[in-house]
Amino acid sequence: MTKEAVYIGLICSVVLLGCSSQDKQALKEGFTEIGHATRDATRATGHFFRDTTKDVINNAQAAGASAEE
Repeated sequence: MTKEAVYIGLICSVVLLGCSSQDKQALKEGFTEIGHATRDATRATGHFFRDTTKDVINNAQAAGASAEE
């Protein structure tokens, strides 16, 4: 690692060690909220693409069935 990376790591460690336990808990809760929001957004996006894909497949099958008639 470079010297700059080591210095940044040390500064971050000192800052976190200097925080009160209440501040640490608030940080932890903030990261948890971000994690939950990310999980929810990922789930919603996945559902959107899943549903869209199902619609496309159904439309293609319907179009193929009407073309055969």
